Amino acid sequence: MGPGSPSARRYEDRVCVITGAGSGIGRAIALRLAAEGGMVIAADIDADAAAQTVALAGTGRAAEVDVRSEDSVDRLAELAARGGRVDLLVNNAGIEVLGDVTDTPPAVWDEIFAVNLRGTYLTCRALLPLLPRQPRGLGGAIVNNASLMGLVSAYGLAAYCASKAGVVSLTRSMALDLAASGIRVNCVCPGIVHTPMLERRFALSDDRAVAYGDTLSIPPVGYIGRGEDIAAAVAYLGSAEARFVTGAALVIDGGVAAR
Repeated sequence: MGPGSPSARRYEDRVCVITGAGSGIGRAIALRLAAEGGMVIAADIDADAAAQTVALAGTGRAAEVDVRSEDSVDRLAELAARGGRVDLLVNNAGIEVLGDVTDTPPAVWDEIFAVNLRGTYLTCRALLPLLPRQPRGLGGAIVNNASLMGLVSAYGLAAYCASKAGVVSLTRSMALDLAASGIRVNCVCPGIVHTPMLERRFALSDDRAVAYGDTLSIPPVGYIGRGEDIAAAVAYLGSAEARFVTGAALVIDGGVAAR
């Protein structure tokens, strides 16, 4: 069994909704939860990509969802309601655009916040009524993808960092608001992970080999994370094994923040 491989069917007959599930970390999360028995709803703005994730999982349903749109998110909630409940909601949809405050146009700033922060809010708001409430942390669970950049920041990513810091703060606020209901809310804070988003960043470099080498040298462990590493953490946080964990921002970065 390789690193990050499922060790149990912790999600047998549990309904799991994942946004941004068409590629990268979101797809890895959907595949992991399905492998552990989850009834997965893979949501993505790219309907074909969501369908491909479901095909790879061998089970589940695909949904075309734009998390910026209240109507679109409400339709996702209606689809999920057909199963009667949602046991785990994973807010993974996100975008990244390079730029500091002076060279980020207001429209781009608003777009990043609309996807990363408002989208998380809208999805939580629409699906919360479907999450079961049980005492002692055994109700439904929400896991938000917040990013290490929501905690430590970085050069040239002003809007992205600010939006992800908002996701961390929203996670903590919701954890307090929902604690008495037994619904747990946590977030993962990935560092550098090999995803299509990272590939797009490499594509902006004049020398891809140098860009990759610079990125590879950043984590103290000496290698870049993969979607499966984040998926394993999400599977834990959403399970009953983490019933005493809420309001946490779990850093998964190969040691970068430890410096």
